[in-house]
Amino acid sequence: MGRKFKTLFGAFFTAFFLALVPVTAMALPTFQTYIQGATAGSLGADQHSWFFNSGSSGSFNLFVVGAYEPNALSLTGVTLLVSVPDGETGSISFSTADEQPILLTRTGQGSSIFTNPAADADTSVLTGVAGASGYSTTNFFPSGFNANNHYPLKDGVSDFLLFDLGSFTNTEGPLNDYNAKSGSITPTSATGEQKEFNVSIAGFSWAHFDVFGLESEIHGHHRVRTSWEWEMNSGSHDATAVVPEPATLTLLGSGAAFLWAVGRRRRQRSRA
Repeated sequence: MGRKFKTLFGAFFTAFFLALVPVTAMALPTFQTYIQGATAGSLGADQHSWFFNSGSSGSFNLFVVGAYEPNALSLTGVTLLVSVPDGETGSISFSTADEQPILLTRTGQGSSIFTNPAADADTSVLTGVAGASGYSTTNFFPSGFNANNHYPLKDGVSDFLLFDLGSFTNTEGPLNDYNAKSGSITPTSATGEQKEFNVSIAGFSWAHFDVFGLESEIHGHHRVRTSWEWEMNSGSHDATAVVPEPATLTLLGSGAAFLWAVGRRRRQRSRA
């Protein structure tokens, strides 16, 4: 009985201890994007994403998160991938206390030790940029990179822009889990870095944000080796900014003016 009791007590203690240990850090993706104030949901074929209506200003705060796994050494060549509607042109600008994103248009550009991007830009997307500034297909991905191909990361749906974000340090924490599938923002015990940008867009009806980068890991104890692998955010940890068309804003403004006028008329009648 004594041995059985000890076994049961040990099992109970282990289960109780594990229940107290945060498990969200283990499930945290290496990379995430999130727009401050966004709402989780779906828009057409874009499922389980964070959506933000940027209004007439086209401005919002974008968070890009890089989390370190227990055996991770570095996150380098981190690249912000911006998908915009196929055939539309416009402008995107960033202001930040972190490093300023750098537009990548030619083979070999960027901070990665490998070629990034793997092709030259082939279509004009940004106004005010000389020559081709973006990509009409996903042939810019580095060699050995496997994208999730989630919507709208598809040819014929989007054109694409790449911005170099440099390296992400392991100096901040705890990091949040911005999970659009569950619609929750959950603190975790994970560490890494969250870079924050104020973004302004014009000319595009929407802009979708993904991020990928090169993760190095150390393996083994007696025979130590280092591996390198490209990582990308999952489809449930990305973000989309939607810019209403001017006609829509006019209708919204007219509706608000009409409601204000009706309320004012009622108030005047009540005073009479």
